[in-house]
Amino acid sequence: MLQGEDVDFLQEMYQIKEIAKIGEGSFGKVYKATDLTDNTECAVKVVSKTLFKDAQIESDIYQQLNHPHIVQCKRITENKNQFFLIMELMKGGTLAQRMNQEYTDEDFAIIMKGILLAVHYLHEKRIIHRDLKPENIMFATTDIRTVKIADFGLSFKFASEGMFYSLLNKKCGTVIYMAPEQFKEKFYSKQVDSWSCGVIMYMLLNSGQHPFYNKNDTRDQVIKKIMNPIWQLSDHMSPLAKDLIQKLTTIEPIERYSVGQALIHPWITRNFSDKIPLTYNEQISQFIKDQQIRNSFKLLLFLQYLMKNCPIQQPYPNDEILLKLTDKKKLLQQYQSLPNPKSQKQKMVSNIQKIKNMRSKSPKDQKSKQNSKSKPKTSFDNLNTLEDQKYTIASFKKCFQQKASVRPKTIDEILNDNSAKSRQIVRQKLELPPLKRK
Repeated sequence: MLQGEDVDFLQEMYQIKEIAKIGEGSFGKVYKATDLTDNTECAVKVVSKTLFKDAQIESDIYQQLNHPHIVQCKRITENKNQFFLIMELMKGGTLAQRMNQEYTDEDFAIIMKGILLAVHYLHEKRIIHRDLKPENIMFATTDIRTVKIADFGLSFKFASEGMFYSLLNKKCGTVIYMAPEQFKEKFYSKQVDSWSCGVIMYMLLNSGQHPFYNKNDTRDQVIKKIMNPIWQLSDHMSPLAKDLIQKLTTIEPIERYSVGQALIHPWITRNFSDKIPLTYNEQISQFIKDQQIRNSFKLLLFLQYLMKNCPIQQPYPNDEILLKLTDKKKLLQQYQSLPNPKSQKQKMVSNIQKIKNMRSKSPKDQKSKQNSKSKPKTSFDNLNTLEDQKYTIASFKKCFQQKASVRPKTIDEILNDNSAKSRQIVRQKLELPPLKRK
């Protein structure tokens, strides 16, 4: 119960009459009271200034909020030791108290939609809740559509819109609902609220069972499970519900769904024909594919433009060009068929050799061979057998010097002359050394 000074202060200044105590937390207490200004029931949250130094932040945040899924704060006052937050009374109880009740899949979607709408409103106001849990989610009446978020004692508001995208590193919140990045001594931002929403959704669909916490688990054991989560999604969950839980509880914050993406998920909207929103990495890969398709389409348009406005003259050779090409081919074939001088010379040499071989096989040559076997060959006989040595060198020289048309005399004709000159020519032909006179 409130102390005497506090009761007098509330009755005199704000016309609040205490009825009963309905809740208590680590930083304050909640009382059920009557607002004498309109004779309606209300809740009075009393926060100690000595125990909770950031009580001013919560009161400032409450004054800025006005949303159908956030508990309304009527007015705020304070004295030397305490803050008094006069709020609307939530008669439907907390979400933790209604976890075990039987709901349909559509009812769960309605509850989650109200929670996500409230969190999305907070993020637009540059506020991070940081303590989303079933105990801080309440119902104004028994109707599930009156779900509302309360308790902004651990919330944080960024000074400017640019600062909202900066990061925090203070560990705060209820351990079993905190995101993995809050335990890694790293910076974090609004994605921690998305993780908490995913855990709450899992508990809704599993009759209040927490995915990582059991009664006998220690704090360190729970943290290890959160750092390396293993999700056991039951078969009674719909595929879309499983997909949304997995997207809201991805370990990497950059790949995790934002609250705005979760609101347009088909499980929330109940439009099952809609496409599932893409994550950040999926959006990047999709953008790269779309960019490649656009570039190829632009290239095709450019090629079509060139074909229309810059036609190529004679893209294929006409008949005249083809005839010229065929004539050139024929000339090349004729040129290649012409005899080569080297080959002609080789043929002539081979023909001469054949003639010599044929003469050597004639009967006259065979008789002369037999006679040569019986008689020893002299240098003169040896001279007479060769065709190229039939004429003397001197007779040829003489014919060339006189330019005579008469053929030179053979060796036999010169020998028949029996002159001194003929004997000299024979010596030259036989290359006999000159006789030395004594």
